[in-house]
Amino acid sequence: MIDDLEWDHASTRACDWVPGCYYLIRREVIDQVGLFDPRFFMYSEEVDHCRRVRQAGWEVIFYPHVSVIHLGGESAKADGTPLDASQQISSLQIESELLYFRKHYGMAGVFTAFFLTFVADGLTAARHALKRSDLRRARLALAHAASTMRILVSTAWATRPTQ
Repeated sequence: MIDDLEWDHASTRACDWVPGCYYLIRREVIDQVGLFDPRFFMYSEEVDHCRRVRQAGWEVIFYPHVSVIHLGGESAKADGTPLDASQQISSLQIESELLYFRKHYGMAGVFTAFFLTFVADGLTAARHALKRSDLRRARLALAHAASTMRILVSTAWATRPTQ
């Protein structure tokens, strides 16, 4: 996720999407657009839904003066160590992003997302490997690229979810 630091976070305004942990929606919108796409187990479901809401002619509005307490990570808990949970979260994010790109941009979108991820992970791994002081980060970048490839195969090139 990219957060534009120049974006005015102090004003009520239209936006592309809001995080699902504090996503409030009118009943009329649900009646017209439907609920979250069940193919997205977690992550990107709100991005997809907000996109469909906007395509149906509604606005997605950011309200800066609303407070929400989000107990992050509860939905993605894994049995075992925090590393297991981190790997599970990463896998869920990768899968949802690939499904999103396939749904909205077709195979070209999936290929582009995969290619850019693979290049970024490769460059990150090379940069850290050349430093030799941070080989752990180099391995993590390569593991991310391998996970992306594994998820791409297990979802049949982002045509179906694994969950």
